[in-house]
Amino acid sequence: MDISRNTQVIAISVGVLVTFWASSIKGSYQVYFLDLASMCGLGRGVFSLTSALFGLSIGILSPVVGWICDRIGPAQTILSGVIVAMFVYLLMTLTFHFWLFLVLFGVLAAYALTAMTFVPLALLVDRIFDHRNKGMAYAAITNGTAIGFMVLSPLWVWLNTFLVWQDISLIIFGVFTLLILPASLWLCRLFPLRAFVLAPEAENQPDALTWHQHLRKPLFLLLALSFGGCGASMAYIDVHLVPLLQERFSGGEGEATLVATSLSVLGAAELVGAFWVGYLLRFSAPALILAGLYLVRGASLLIVLAADNLLMCMIFAVLFGLTYMGTVIVTSMMCLQAYGEQVKGKIFGCLFTVHQIFVFGTVWLGGLSFDATQSYAGVTLAVSGLCFVSAVTGLLFFFSEPFKTRSGLAQQGQA
Repeated sequence: MDISRNTQVIAISVGVLVTFWASSIKGSYQVYFLDLASMCGLGRGVFSLTSALFGLSIGILSPVVGWICDRIGPAQTILSGVIVAMFVYLLMTLTFHFWLFLVLFGVLAAYALTAMTFVPLALLVDRIFDHRNKGMAYAAITNGTAIGFMVLSPLWVWLNTFLVWQDISLIIFGVFTLLILPASLWLCRLFPLRAFVLAPEAENQPDALTWHQHLRKPLFLLLALSFGGCGASMAYIDVHLVPLLQERFSGGEGEATLVATSLSVLGAAELVGAFWVGYLLRFSAPALILAGLYLVRGASLLIVLAADNLLMCMIFAVLFGLTYMGTVIVTSMMCLQAYGEQVKGKIFGCLFTVHQIFVFGTVWLGGLSFDATQSYAGVTLAVSGLCFVSAVTGLLFFFSEPFKTRSGLAQQGQA
């Protein structure tokens, strides 16, 4: 596809804007989690079902969104996510009830986030950038979420001190309507469906008929177990970290500042970590990088478990943030190495479903664990342990034939 540089810049800019504001869906919920549970009159264990369903829905909806992309195009899929998000947050400004919230956030907001982020944007980047520039384009779009951590998380923490959830919903609805919707319409105009019709020779590949057979192989099962550590630890950050910090430093004058600073530093480290991992993949076996990332992540969770001051919280935020997107990037790369381009998308979609099942379990069981023990120590130790298990699988991958060499993409770039 012959795309001008200006059009590519517009696509990346709109992609970053969309992923940046799409992060408000999880970010606002994260900060208002305790308030929302209180509004419903429910314990954290029961209310955490909303976020658990949200994570599980993303796993189920990811292949659905991929199918929609194939039918209507990535830009149009992003637009559908924006429209659904507008609908969800408009209703949230008007009424609030637990079962309604469960459907709005747990299912519809999950679709909106999935349709606005990695699946359609990955297809967009694949089609409009040449091989040499794909990596930087992926990193740029992915880091819209990191910028959201840095900028929006402190905003939600500050607004939480004087605005109720309905007010926040109105703000999110307003920005989607006034800014994200026009940008998405512009993207649709630049990239109509006909720009993404697959060439005949790209369809009906023989491997596409047997991709599901890989799901029963030990390699896939190990990849799924490894990626489960990623899902569990990301769920911990999205739901349980803020309540843990709020309670540990409750009553202190700097509570809001500490929480906001921790999330901002984590986002900044995520921004750096994505490019850092991409650079390391040019020189090291991805399996070893993956093992190292999970070791650092598991250790960071042990640090936050004992953190009783700002410095320890910052150390945790830096270490975890540096690994945040790296595990996704490396797992995707390893999936490409192991299965090839023809079935990689389907296999990675199945891995992501497993990833979200671990999200579901961590969110819900973590909430139930807190209700039973009045402590986040149990879920923190469990997630840390899963990260160490994922690190061991990374070492096992290193002795598996597909992963003994450097990344296939790096080798292609040097050819």
